[in-house]
Amino acid sequence: MRKLDAVGFLLAGAVLALPAVANAEDLVVGMPTTPPNVVMMPVLIAQDIGLYKKYGVTVKTVALDGGVKVYRAMLAGNLDIGMAPGAQAAVGRSKGAPVKGILANIYKFEASMVVRDNVKTMSDLKGKRIGIQQPGGFADILSKTVLRAAKVNPKDVHFVSIATEDVPALVADQIDTAILHVEQEMLAKTKVPSLHAIARMWELQPKQLYQFMLVTEKIIQAKPAALQAFVKANIEATRAIYSDRAKVVPIMVKYTKYPQKIVEDTYDFLVKSCIWDANTGLSPERINFTAMLMTRVGNIEKGKTPKYEDVVDTRFAKKAIADLGEWKGPICKTPAF
Repeated sequence: MRKLDAVGFLLAGAVLALPAVANAEDLVVGMPTTPPNVVMMPVLIAQDIGLYKKYGVTVKTVALDGGVKVYRAMLAGNLDIGMAPGAQAAVGRSKGAPVKGILANIYKFEASMVVRDNVKTMSDLKGKRIGIQQPGGFADILSKTVLRAAKVNPKDVHFVSIATEDVPALVADQIDTAILHVEQEMLAKTKVPSLHAIARMWELQPKQLYQFMLVTEKIIQAKPAALQAFVKANIEATRAIYSDRAKVVPIMVKYTKYPQKIVEDTYDFLVKSCIWDANTGLSPERINFTAMLMTRVGNIEKGKTPKYEDVVDTRFAKKAIADLGEWKGPICKTPAF
């Protein structure tokens, strides 16, 4: 079976020009988008509401162009923590990468296929212009996931590589579909109201893990206290998202640079969808499903699917939950593990 090209670069040895890893109480955290998407906000909310200071750690965030580059930089030692897809963690571990996930509070796959009004159902995708950045990239992989669900052969659509961002191309009728985050979808609909989501990835692949907080085993040994503080602060920040709209929405506006109304609508939609996990996101079911999915599509060799304990180090999350208690709602309740 053909492998997904984006994953083939996971273990490439590029060393990026980033700050050297900092002192024992400091952490450099890589984020995959700039500006950050709303779904990525727990790391920054923890900063702005003083949780890192509260727990005695200094955190600097560095924005890179995508999860693959974040993963490479973390593996090369240029980041202490990398925010990267769960699929990359599983594939990397199967290839011997000394990397483990310590938290997965961004656990549902927040991305959607948004389409023009000539697409009413997924079967209508046949013959349409599918917007991607490049073959093997994020939009290409997710678009093919939708096509598989629709039982539409990729040979029966027209993949269009767009040099610009997805939203302008979709609005300008250069493509019929785009893979967007919710705030991008909301913004696009202010320009073309007939645009609509035909597939939500978190509904299409409800058990697939989206984002992991990944660290090397070397950093686990070198900075356990800082990692403990980071995990605890991010769990608390995620709970603030669910419990204090007035506090977190202005922070989201500040960092994403989207209009306040767009951010408010996005926030409400994501909360209703329970996109974040206010406990740990480290359920064996989700992580094992993601590893098996990567094996099924050919990104992990048969016989090399990593086990849960190979992919995850639960010690920091367990200590944080012991200190904070389990999140039991009133909304978006999840098991701690």
